[in-house]
Amino acid sequence: MKTIAAKLWIVFHQEEGASLVEYAFILLLMVVVSIVVVANLGEYPAEAFEGANGGFKGP
Repeated sequence: MKTIAAKLWIVFHQEEGASLVEYAFILLLMVVVSIVVVANLGEYPAEAFEGANGGFKGP
């Protein structure tokens, strides 16, 4: 158990470990924001793409 605690201490107290944790938080934030945006848009993106597709149809 001491080796796990020692490794975690090293990861969270080294400069490289801190940047890894920061990147993980940024990635998590991007995923959460993306999910919230897509959930709130609902059917709008599908309707917008279908409308744009109709404008490209020929005579």
